[in-house]
Amino acid sequence: MRNNWLAHYLFLSISEAQNFATRWFWTFHPEQPNMTLGGITPKQKLAMVA
Repeated sequence: MRNNWLAHYLFLSISEAQNFATRWFWTFHPEQPNMTLGGITPKQKLAMVA
């Protein structure tokens, strides 16, 4: 997956790539089921404990 999005962008600096990766992670990650959470998404887990 890492190479998927990296191959589509030309970053001018390491900082720019890190910022892009952070934004991508926090957009994508909360919606993905996580096996360590019992197959639910982080967003669902947060709602359960909130």
